[in-house]
Amino acid sequence: MKRGLYILILVYTIFLSCSNDDKLLDDKYVRGVRLTNNYAEKTNDDTFLRYILNDDYIITGVHKVKIKPSVLKKEDSITVKKEKSPRKKQKEKNKKIKKNVKKEIDSDSIEIKYRRYHFIGLPEEVTNQIVTLPKREGFDRLIQQQEATLEILEEKLISREDIGGKVYKDIAIDYLAQIDNHLKFVEFYNERLYDAYLKLVIEAKQLDHSIEEEYNAVYGRINSSTVKDSVDVEKLVVLEKKYTSHKELLQTLLDWNLKLEDFQNSTDDFKILKDRNIAETFEMYKNKTSQKEVIHYLEIRLADLFHNTIRSAE
Repeated sequence: MKRGLYILILVYTIFLSCSNDDKLLDDKYVRGVRLTNNYAEKTNDDTFLRYILNDDYIITGVHKVKIKPSVLKKEDSITVKKEKSPRKKQKEKNKKIKKNVKKEIDSDSIEIKYRRYHFIGLPEEVTNQIVTLPKREGFDRLIQQQEATLEILEEKLISREDIGGKVYKDIAIDYLAQIDNHLKFVEFYNERLYDAYLKLVIEAKQLDHSIEEEYNAVYGRINSSTVKDSVDVEKLVVLEKKYTSHKELLQTLLDWNLKLEDFQNSTDDFKILKDRNIAETFEMYKNKTSQKEVIHYLEIRLADLFHNTIRSAE
């Protein structure tokens, strides 16, 4: 009985110590916590009995807890949210719109990498860059004459621009793979043309030497003989003409002094020559015709070009 009386007195004392504290008694739970906290702060004791009071300040519950002083400071304070100015709100709104637009553009952009090629942008932009490669790489004439593969892929690229994504990328990669294959052919074509030129020069030198030897032999027989052979005389006239014309051809070949770069960056007559024979050479390339046959084919075309050049100069 006495013990209960002491407890009531203790509670009443604590209650009086905090009754004037910022209307905290308006909440039953907070009142109990606050009472015990005040006691904990004064006694430096973090273990105490928590009393839960009802509206009539009658104890309705008690339990032992560890209490940190001032735990209610955050609960006691009222946070006032600052209202943003209309201008600031509009700026943030505009910023958000720009961010969303940029995000949308970025999400629509695609990146395509294939060997030495690298494209980034919207599908329409990438298509425009890719389909101009044949002309930039120098085999647009081949596409016009024979190859339909790139034209088909170009149509597919354009039709898939709105879809984008993996479907579009796969078609773009197929197109670039074909471009790469054509580039290998263009490299092959230029190298075989250069080989044909070198072979033509070597054979022209050999023929020149052979004609000269035959001419000297017939000329020697005629001069050493007291009686001139009419056959040798006629032959000497033919050899002399042949030797003269062949010397001109050889000299033209040597004067041109062509390098591989001249076929890679050909203009005028050589460009016409390349355009005329590119389709046939590509067919041989696809059919894996031997290099020897390809060079022989191109050598004949080069020889015709040289002969025409000499005739036009006369």
